[in-house]
Amino acid sequence: MALSTALIRGSAQLALDCVSGVTSTAENMHRTIARTSTAWLDGISGFGPLEQIRNPVTYSVVRAVSDALNTGVSRSFAFFDGQLDLTGLAPEESRWVSALNGVCGDHLEATGNVLAVPMRLVTSSGTLDLASGEFSDPLAEAGPNIVIMVHGLGLSEQSWWRRDHPDIGECLNQELGFTPVYLRYNTGRHISTNGQELAALLDDLCAAWPVPVESLSLVGHSMGGLVIRSACWYADKEQRPWLDSLRRVLFLGTPHHGSPLEQAGSFIEAILGTSPYAGPLMLGRKRSAGVKDLRHGNLLDEDWQGLDNNCPLPASRRVVPLLPGVDYYFAAASLGSQESDLKGRVLGDLLVRLDSALGTGSRNYRSLDVKPENCRIFLEKDHFDLLDDERVQRQAIDWFAESKANS
Repeated sequence: MALSTALIRGSAQLALDCVSGVTSTAENMHRTIARTSTAWLDGISGFGPLEQIRNPVTYSVVRAVSDALNTGVSRSFAFFDGQLDLTGLAPEESRWVSALNGVCGDHLEATGNVLAVPMRLVTSSGTLDLASGEFSDPLAEAGPNIVIMVHGLGLSEQSWWRRDHPDIGECLNQELGFTPVYLRYNTGRHISTNGQELAALLDDLCAAWPVPVESLSLVGHSMGGLVIRSACWYADKEQRPWLDSLRRVLFLGTPHHGSPLEQAGSFIEAILGTSPYAGPLMLGRKRSAGVKDLRHGNLLDEDWQGLDNNCPLPASRRVVPLLPGVDYYFAAASLGSQESDLKGRVLGDLLVRLDSALGTGSRNYRSLDVKPENCRIFLEKDHFDLLDDERVQRQAIDWFAESKANS
């Protein structure tokens, strides 16, 4: 497979960033050891070699060379023909880039790396150009009822089409006439950042839609559900017009009360961080802002601004209630063969516990206002089965059909 120019350029830039990062890690370790081993020399004045031992210039030289190479790579690619953005990536390249964004997407964006995924709305036919306000081929069959599909951490819109049968969006189109539109976004950014951008993007979509919008529905898998809740909160705060069309929201394995995997990881990291020698090697701290937001299910800027996101503090996020007048549905997966199975209650779907996916039973926050009849647990399934399981699709159709009939 021939690699795209954008992928080569972005990978080279990221590799050189890694060289600088590893150099800084080695330097911090060197300084920690040097300060400890030479502490007895602190009382000796005028000892010139002490500063060289504790602060060698070698690391600064390596970083300077790496930064110069990084600048040179960027300038050199300006002379090459070919796409220098992410348009036209092969499916395999797109999946790799999406996974990379989940790991370090905030860094990619902050450094201007071409591999940072911009937020876009796409269909199975192509990307929608909202700026022009013209939807030609991708939305030739656009209907008045829109359903937006929002993927989870490290995934892309391709994650909805894992097998050969239609995805949830296509099933809703075939059975109920909903027009599916898929969100593509950088999952390494803060959830609140993506939520605010999505809130503005949905205004643009509804304004440019080729037919009058009768209803808007949102479907979010995993982190995607948190991005939806964040977007709804900011849209309500800013009184955005698209909220008038919002009728229903479906959450698929969304960690409303946070992810135990990220909570456990941050706790272990905090223990290791108490050692001055282990501290410089804490590469886990480099995980993306989006991953850290999953610890407690942060939805808003104030949930993380001014806080040390590397510290496993107790959940302090603001309670974000569900919007009135909107039908909310919760689908959770369980590894157990029965709802009472200990395996399912403890492990959930391997990534999200049942109480978190259903928005109930949180010890730190009041439960969401969830109707029991709008919740469903799918047994002997894992987190990613929720994307394309036929029973999940059937339940989504039934829920949406009932909601549509009552609206």
